[in-house]
Amino acid sequence: MRWILQGPLDVDQFSPMPDTSHFLRLPDDVLAYLLDLIPMSDMESVSEACKRLKTICELVRAPYLYELNQEGLAYNAVSASPTVSFSQALASLRCRENRWRTMRPIASSCRSTLNESHFTSYSQNIALYVSRRVVSTVVYGDTVEHSTYHGQNDEITRFHAADELQDLLVLLRVHLGTGLSYLCFLSLRGMSPHSAAASPTCVLLTGISPMGYLSAPLHAHGLRILGPWCVILRTDQPSNQLEAQVNMLLLCSWKTNSLFKLAGIHPDKVDDFNLLNSRTLAVIHRTSNPIQLILRLYDVTFPSPLSSSGCVRLRLSLRLPRIEDQVSVSLSRMILPRVLQEQVLQSDQRPREVFLPNSGIMALSIPLVMGVEKARLDIAIDVATLLSIARGNDISDRTMLWEEWGPKTSRVFLIDEILRAEDDVEPLQDIEGYRIAFSTNADCSDSRTRISDDHSRPAAFILDFNPASIRWARQEEKAGRGLRGALVTEPSVLRPGHLLAEEVVSSLPYTRTLLEGYLPKHQIRLSRDEVVYPANPVQGSPLHNVYSFV
Repeated sequence: MRWILQGPLDVDQFSPMPDTSHFLRLPDDVLAYLLDLIPMSDMESVSEACKRLKTICELVRAPYLYELNQEGLAYNAVSASPTVSFSQALASLRCRENRWRTMRPIASSCRSTLNESHFTSYSQNIALYVSRRVVSTVVYGDTVEHSTYHGQNDEITRFHAADELQDLLVLLRVHLGTGLSYLCFLSLRGMSPHSAAASPTCVLLTGISPMGYLSAPLHAHGLRILGPWCVILRTDQPSNQLEAQVNMLLLCSWKTNSLFKLAGIHPDKVDDFNLLNSRTLAVIHRTSNPIQLILRLYDVTFPSPLSSSGCVRLRLSLRLPRIEDQVSVSLSRMILPRVLQEQVLQSDQRPREVFLPNSGIMALSIPLVMGVEKARLDIAIDVATLLSIARGNDISDRTMLWEEWGPKTSRVFLIDEILRAEDDVEPLQDIEGYRIAFSTNADCSDSRTRISDDHSRPAAFILDFNPASIRWARQEEKAGRGLRGALVTEPSVLRPGHLLAEEVVSSLPYTRTLLEGYLPKHQIRLSRDEVVYPANPVQGSPLHNVYSFV
């Protein structure tokens, strides 16, 4: 059979894809202009087309990446926005940080609370309320969604931990009749068994004793989440007074229900603990006769497919400011930013803008009592500097004195609590990144000078230790534009006497900005883009104002 062509052949109708060579003929500056208009996720795809487009895309990204680095953040390309361009992301970043530093939120939304005294966290538009009996969440969307977990009537929640990015809530529940303790893995939004958790979604931590009706109590110190691991620090009491107590790190994988016990924790009593990263454990220990507090850092190796057993090794011991012998020290508290949980997650689980590894602020809160005098020693510690000390020193057999590590690494506040009511919240409220939410009945001061009742006033502040905020504040002062808050750069010196047994010097700089309209005796919660607290009293129960900076 013979085919006869009628007319000229149109090659374009047989082409498998349109010709795009005209696009690549454009000058580089025109290409950069056009690429700056498309969403971030599209640019990530375009950058893989050829070397020339990859180079131009890198130039388009550069201002945004530079600004992120200046703010102590990094770009997670896997979570690139499908709707926002790099220029829009840069403008949003600058706007957010500027509004944080001047405490001028863009908008606020009011939502009614459940029980404000049980308000524990706010992140990813999810408010969490935890009491001993009931756990509830409120999801702020187009409509307010309430979810509640009641559990069994004869059980209580002793500890809890939440990870919003994994939609995970872990409860350490205790049965009142038998003393049985177990971990329960729930969806944070739905308060139902987590879909990614192993079945069954409960792990028993204590078993029935030979008596048959009573289990050994679980002497635990908090509950932490780090990726697939739930971590508990447990203390086993000795059978006789001649033996030392044993501190054990309890690891439970909520995805497989596997349970591991790691020895190697110092036998001194434990106040609190937390994980600085996937390799470093921080523990507040206390000695007796006299009572002194020591911050110990441990190297931790988690179990993995290559190694079925982990280990814990003491790395560094750091002495906290010495307290006078006659002072009673209550249980100390350690708070770390929730963003540290992001570091061990997969890239697709993390947000677009992530904090640099091993950054942020750790805070310790130490209640002190001597007679009728009450005070609280709050210590803000730069995590990056602390870890650099640990990397440069492997002296597990010696305790570093405060003057060897504390002055350049921390900022110490000794807050007189003579004015604090019994039902008031603790001054150190929440941490996110480099920011600390702080409330007090008097002006937040580095000195121990007592402020009289006539000059005291309930107030709340955001303390910002971000080096970028310090640079910005210095530039504002140099330009004569002034600050809404205060820039504190001079070292503080707490003299010995009454409560402290030594001179305590600290010099970590920070900015302080007042939260307008704060209602005293109420909780403040921080997220990366928002601050949440009740303000502007109304009839009935207070409302939570969600102040957004984005």
